[in-house]
Amino acid sequence: MANLINLIISIGNGFLLPKFLSLESYADLKTFFLYTSYIGILHLGYVDGIYMKYGGRTIETIGEEEFAKEKRILSLFQFGITVPIVLAAFMMGDSNLLFAAISILPINMVFLFKFIYQATGEFKEYRRITNFSPILIFLLNLLSLFIIKTDRSLCYIGIQVVISFVVWGYYERRNRITRVSKKLSLKEMWICLNGNIRMGFIIMLGNFMGIWITSIDRWFVKILYSVADFAYYSFAVTMLRLINVVVTAFSVTLYNFFCKKPEDKEIAMLRKVVLAVGAAIVAIIFPVEFVIRTYLEKYIYAIPIIKVLFMVQFVLVEVNAVYLNLYKAFNFQKKYLTRMIIVTIIAFFLNGMIGYLWNDIIAYAVATLLTAFIWLILCQIDLPEYKMVHREWAYFLSTILAYFFSGYFNMWVGMIIYVCWVIVETCLLFLRDAKRLVHETISEKIEGNKI
Repeated sequence: MANLINLIISIGNGFLLPKFLSLESYADLKTFFLYTSYIGILHLGYVDGIYMKYGGRTIETIGEEEFAKEKRILSLFQFGITVPIVLAAFMMGDSNLLFAAISILPINMVFLFKFIYQATGEFKEYRRITNFSPILIFLLNLLSLFIIKTDRSLCYIGIQVVISFVVWGYYERRNRITRVSKKLSLKEMWICLNGNIRMGFIIMLGNFMGIWITSIDRWFVKILYSVADFAYYSFAVTMLRLINVVVTAFSVTLYNFFCKKPEDKEIAMLRKVVLAVGAAIVAIIFPVEFVIRTYLEKYIYAIPIIKVLFMVQFVLVEVNAVYLNLYKAFNFQKKYLTRMIIVTIIAFFLNGMIGYLWNDIIAYAVATLLTAFIWLILCQIDLPEYKMVHREWAYFLSTILAYFFSGYFNMWVGMIIYVCWVIVETCLLFLRDAKRLVHETISEKIEGNKI
């Protein structure tokens, strides 16, 4: 529900801002977002280590003194990281980098609260902190667009920065764990800092590479092409939020399920469910295309890019929701990290080579699609006991073919062709699994009622 509310607000921002902002201002704002997407790596795994340490505990069992100490150390650590980046941004004259640097401390402190609420099962608080910032930003964006009526990117970037401090300040005052009764020595701070970073560094590094793999294309476009081209490409990436909410929901749920060591047949069934849901959710491209052609004419050039990137997400639904969770749940962290390094190198090579040969921004979307496909194949090699079977590959490849084939028709005709194809192939290839899933769900419901 938290992700769904966040999605609705993101859709509002996703369509309103490009509609009313100039290409230059929108590109500036997306550059700021590109910088801030890497802020989560600057705690070097410290927050991930705390998350692992407190996972499964309740908020009442966490020592107030212990957590207050860890929180203070994180704030000092992030302040120390912020200062040199702020100075570098001043020297470079990069205002977007400057505002991103100023955001480091509040964003990572809010991450800490989010992780604590999630680790200890405080989902009511997690929902609040997840939605607090997007709601405030959305309201202030509306004020800036329709009351103040400004096109200055600085205003919208400033909103992001101010709200990050407001949310951090609010949760600092709201949270009951706020004080450290004694002065911390440098040795105590180092032991705490080193311990948490060592515990969470590999997870953080893997997450960073996942972000890097899916953002390399934007860096190529930003460096090599015009401001307008970067705005088009960034708008296409923004539209992926419509699918990412489904990926996130599956990833969070399936990780807990895989940690319980389910049987192989249960994992196989879930792979098929994820495939079918991924194929269905990609159909959103057709109403998205309609909205863009009707209300956002200046971004029509981005439609082919969006279509390719939506198919990237179809491939990555299987990778992120199933295979990356299997790596983590079965303690294959080193193999996971090695694989992420390899995929990062492949992504960089494909973006450089295809971009050079094609010389069009859609080339980077195609390179990202090929990277995602190779990533999926490498997952099959790493986890052979959980690899996709022939029927799943048939479903996967036929969905891709049907998706691109439907693009040759009128958008509504194409949607009918694609949706009908997905329904037919699901019935032909996964009907037995669907019946079994429904039967087991009903049986569990009956047993639950009896208890």
